[in-house]
Amino acid sequence: MKLLTLYDKIFIAMVLALSLLGFYVNFTFDTGMEQRYITIHVDNELVMEVSFNEITAQEIPIAFGPGNEYEAVVEIKDGKVRMLPIDDELCPRGICSHTGWINRGYQSIVCVPNRIVVGFSDTRVEDVDAVTY
Repeated sequence: MKLLTLYDKIFIAMVLALSLLGFYVNFTFDTGMEQRYITIHVDNELVMEVSFNEITAQEIPIAFGPGNEYEAVVEIKDGKVRMLPIDDELCPRGICSHTGWINRGYQSIVCVPNRIVVGFSDTRVEDVDAVTY
């Protein structure tokens, strides 16, 4: 069995340092995206896009289910977003409401049983300009 050489140890230390630097840059500079819009998708269709800023405070009802008979509520406050709890019969585990507040471009709230996705966008969503199969 061959032991690690000095160069092996230096290489491992450099890889670890670069990895830690990557995490630091990602969380410090937040991917460089300024969140200006909240997008809400139900059944993979964009149902709402809300413009917001740091002083916006509102609750937005989202209709879902067959015939849009059920309602979920998304709360926007202090530049953050969260989904309020949904009835246990509709969302048994409540993971979407337990996600809590999100405020970064790479974060999203997903309610799998009801197929609701809440996320951020830095630009207004327009018509589709290309589709790839």
